Amino acid sequence: VQSPSSFFFVTQVLKERLPYYAYPILDRVVGGSIRKRRHFRELFRITNHLQPTSCISIGSAEAACAMVLAKPGATHYAILPAGTSRTQTILADNSCHIATSVEELPGIISNTGTVGILYIKADQNIDTLVQAALQHTNNDSTIVVDGINRNKASREWWRHIVKDNRTIVTYDMYSYGLLFFDKERKKQHYTLKR
Repeated sequence: VQSPSSFFFVTQVLKERLPYYAYPILDRVVGGSIRKRRHFRELFRITNHLQPTSCISIGSAEAACAMVLAKPGATHYAILPAGTSRTQTILADNSCHIATSVEELPGIISNTGTVGILYIKADQNIDTLVQAALQHTNNDSTIVVDGINRNKASREWWRHIVKDNRTIVTYDMYSYGLLFFDKERKKQHYTLKR
């Protein structure tokens, strides 16, 4: 990693090993395997580092909780299937607006003005959602796409979006990808192994 800002992001955010105050709460919400907990801890650290003004999670209550715990003062939206009870208390206590249909994304983005950080779970229509969000990105926007390597179609989509002129810095974390849009930086793609 040649870029100082990318090197800092990789070593001090993605690979950080220090404990955070919210990890025990997040681990209870996420449950599951160590790999799954590590994934949402990374999302927590990314959100904490970026300090976005708005956080949107599509299809993942765990991602919404990670972002709410990392940046409680932001405007939070979660588009979730009905009946996601495990996380309702955390999301409600942090004034997270909950919607049940991805068709509400354009309205949510227009309410926030621009995309701060957007998390999209793999089983959603990723291309349609990302294309809608790309119209509302700025230098501070970040999109996290879960499941970029889950099948041939998702891998092809990922290669296409990495080449897109609107994405500037991209990270392939194997299970998910990060898209950054800072026009001040040189176009760069990183593949990070675990």
